[in-house]
Amino acid sequence: MNNDLITILGFVIGILGLVATLVGTYFTYISFINPITRFKKYLKNPENWEKFQGIENHLSFYRHKKYPNFQIVIDWDKELVENFHEEWINDNLYPDKTNNASYYVRLEANAMLLDKELFVSLDGYRYFVPVPKVLRVENDKREFYYDRQQIQLAKIVGRHHFEKDIYDFAKECKNPILIKE
Repeated sequence: MNNDLITILGFVIGILGLVATLVGTYFTYISFINPITRFKKYLKNPENWEKFQGIENHLSFYRHKKYPNFQIVIDWDKELVENFHEEWINDNLYPDKTNNASYYVRLEANAMLLDKELFVSLDGYRYFVPVPKVLRVENDKREFYYDRQQIQLAKIVGRHHFEKDIYDFAKECKNPILIKE
């Protein structure tokens, strides 16, 4: 009987040790894993992000609901290119060409810049979409694409007039933009 009690006690202690190891591994993961890896994981669910209006009106913050130290920041005072225009922009659908501007959408963790993505506002700020990347150049004709991170960011911070989404926008461009998810 005494040996059975020792065996059961040893088994219980072993299970508790395994649980403690798993919990410790989880806390190590969420504390020390590369923050850009975690950020990319969090971008997968746009419903987990919320818009947060800070003190300064020229800054737009989008923060993760569960981990608010992960933020997406847009500084509307730091316009990169005024009257932005490239050959993929459909001038017929976006007639207000004089109010196009590009901005960086910054990915930050604990106020540290991890990455940034170039976005453009079109047609008097009715659209706010990523600037597509160049796939290849043939005979002076460029092909454009959106990667996974651009699509995920567009689902969080993007604006599309007439309740469209980034996929509709990519199809309607003068040179349709490929989607690489």
